[in-house]
Amino acid sequence: MLFLAIHADAQKATSGVPNQSDSLGRKQGLWIEEDGLKEVYYLDGVKDGIYRAYYKKNHRLESFGEFSKGTPSGTWYYFDETGYLILSQRQIQANSSLKVKRDDGQFIVPRLKSHVRIYHKNGQLCREGIALFDEDIQVDYFMFGSWKYYDSEGKLLSEEHYKEGKVAF
Repeated sequence: MLFLAIHADAQKATSGVPNQSDSLGRKQGLWIEEDGLKEVYYLDGVKDGIYRAYYKKNHRLESFGEFSKGTPSGTWYYFDETGYLILSQRQIQANSSLKVKRDDGQFIVPRLKSHVRIYHKNGQLCREGIALFDEDIQVDYFMFGSWKYYDSEGKLLSEEHYKEGKVAF
C-alpha cells in the first residue's frame, strides 16, 4: 500500500516520466541513475521513497530499501552478485549519543544506528546485533551492544558484547 502511494505521488509529480526536475531544478519522482544501476525516488530534490541498486556486472539486485526525507528507513535488503540475501537492516534511526573509538584513538558518533542481520549462504541467520554507521552500511559499520552468532543450521553459538565498537571483555 505504501509503495502504491509513493508511486502514485511520483507519477503525478512527473507525469510518469523518469528523470524530471521541477521549476526550481529539484529532482522529482523516479530517477534512473548511473546508467540504469540505480532507481531512486525523489521529492523536492531529496531521496524519498523506494530505492533499488543493481550490480554492474550482471544487473542483479544489489540492494532494496526506502528513504524518508533523505534518510534510510524501514527495512533494507542487500544481496550478493548471485542473488543470495547477505544482510538486512531494520529499525534505522538517528544516533546522537552512542560513540565508537576509531583505530587512531579518536571517538566519533556515527550518524545512524540499526538492527542488522547477516546471513549464511544457505539463508540461515549468521549473526545479528546493533550497528552504528554514517552513510552506507555496506561500506563500514561498528558493532554495538549484544551480538549473537549462529551456525549454518541456525543454532545459537555465542554472544558477544561490544562497547565503543570493540569487544568488551
